[in-house]
Amino acid sequence: MIRNNIYSAIALFLVFLPLNVFAHTDVSVPDANTMIRSNDDLIVIDVREHSEYCSSLGHIAGAFNYPWNSNFLQTHYTELPVDANILVVCASGGRSHSASNFLDSKGYLHIYDMLGGTGAWVNTWHYKTVGCVDSDSDGFNNDLDICPDVYNPSQADTDSDGIGNACDSDCPNLDLVNPVNFIDFAILANNWLQSGPLLPGDLDADGNVDSPDLRIFHLYWLTNCSEE
Repeated sequence: MIRNNIYSAIALFLVFLPLNVFAHTDVSVPDANTMIRSNDDLIVIDVREHSEYCSSLGHIAGAFNYPWNSNFLQTHYTELPVDANILVVCASGGRSHSASNFLDSKGYLHIYDMLGGTGAWVNTWHYKTVGCVDSDSDGFNNDLDICPDVYNPSQADTDSDGIGNACDSDCPNLDLVNPVNFIDFAILANNWLQSGPLLPGDLDADGNVDSPDLRIFHLYWLTNCSEE
């Protein structure tokens, strides 16, 4: 009877145990490196404190800083897509494990915990890291800035091509005044259906001012092409 009661208790525990508890995947440093190199949609979060993230040891290029000990991740985790592939990294593996468990508990579906942390990444496998360099002083490190040499604090990228409006040659700032408006449209219209090199309004640089250029113009309507 006692044995049956124990089995029943275990069965009930398993039934009510959340399926996503500790559901993340542990990955080695080499496997993590392969994931980063092969998956452009992978999100890497570094859960060390900002002073560690910006230390001489550096951080993995493109990694976002969501510190664990100071509870930044715990208060900002909803910024991360719940169905994204997310690689969690810390100094040696302890905080990334806690952070991965936390994200599991919040229903995140594809969490990967890099074993060994940044220390193993650098000291054991000799993979490169980057520091906290912000060339244009807009608040975004160069490795995360979609226009690293042009001030663009909004990080606007209208056509989602990975190049910010402030440095995107597709952005039709024809009159060199923002935003894109009727003045730019008039310049395009004055060159409509003309052919030749370097024509104002030839936004796709195919030598013709025509419908494809108008589609680009429409996409950027009232968009600021630079931020000063």
